[in-house]
Amino acid sequence: MKAIFLTALCTLFIFVSCGNSNNTKQETVTDNNTAEITPLQLSENEKANNYDVVYLVSDTGEYINSEIAQNENGNFGVIYYRDINQNLNTFNVTKAGELDEGNISAVSYDNKTLEGNFPSIAYPFVAKIDGKEMTFKAAKTPVTGAKIIEYTYSNVSPKSDDPRVFQFKTAIFALNNDSKSANIDKINLDINKDFCITDVSTFNDLTKLLTAQSLISNKMTPIYDEWVKSDYISHIENYSSQFGIDYLSEKVVSINKLVYEYTGGAHGNYATVNSVYSLENGNKLKIEDLIIDLKSADLIKLIVDKLVKIEGRDANSYFGLDEISLENNNFYLTSKGLVFTWGIYEIGPYAIGETRVLIPTEEIKPYLKDEYKTIFE
Repeated sequence: MKAIFLTALCTLFIFVSCGNSNNTKQETVTDNNTAEITPLQLSENEKANNYDVVYLVSDTGEYINSEIAQNENGNFGVIYYRDINQNLNTFNVTKAGELDEGNISAVSYDNKTLEGNFPSIAYPFVAKIDGKEMTFKAAKTPVTGAKIIEYTYSNVSPKSDDPRVFQFKTAIFALNNDSKSANIDKINLDINKDFCITDVSTFNDLTKLLTAQSLISNKMTPIYDEWVKSDYISHIENYSSQFGIDYLSEKVVSINKLVYEYTGGAHGNYATVNSVYSLENGNKLKIEDLIIDLKSADLIKLIVDKLVKIEGRDANSYFGLDEISLENNNFYLTSKGLVFTWGIYEIGPYAIGETRVLIPTEEIKPYLKDEYKTIFE
């Protein structure tokens, strides 16, 4: 079920990002046949925001992603906070001062609060999250953060008897590459491969990033027109994606992408796609690259024992833990260990949501290949 859902979303995504390249031109040609970047022209149905992403982690393993943008009204954005049990809290920023001054305030959908100084890698982020005081610091890594160029398009059906609303959101996610590392360039190209970007300098130049052909070609008018008249696309009403960083070190970066699709009915479908990259060679790591034996009975038992101890769950919460597989697992890393994950419907019903199990560093080490036993150092 998860594979079918992801395939459908990726098919739409590639069609949108690579199929509309003739709609709007990014470059103009001068008399000297040199390309110049023209300003990004957006219609009233489009928006584009530029977010600075900061990853900070506490000594106990909790971490945040601060994603702040700026417009004529000041700073805005979100702060994603992942606790030690891998529960995610999303805080919408309600107040933010400038860098190096002022405080930041944010509130979650369930009215939890976050307050602290402005998040930065230059100094500790001292915050109070839902009344709990915490301190987050920058990781020791060649990656100072990331940029998100977010594009949204929304419209309504022109038919008076059709109340549907069309919404689309996507984003370019680029790791900062102050050191001009070829490995980071390689990672950025892979993260954004659906945008058909081939010039790595795009990711190191904010002006290019803001006016990239791949972003402009995501104008939703053609696909919106198809949505209105096509039986297939008429079912697609909301598609969006967002990015975050789960782990940064001198050796690896672990990135997540949340994809959501609503087509009507009781609820939408969603999936988190995790990607772990080596900063030493730029390669994307698979679970079989790290683990000695994915069929190890001891490792599987360790994971199953943790699955049934998740708060509010027991063995009956799942479809069948005796048949659980670790092959092709959509894993990610944190500063405190390796997290195995399963999507909706993969090992349990929709109601339990996505499932995450953190195997702490010392517990997972015996199962890691020798070359990865120091991956968390």
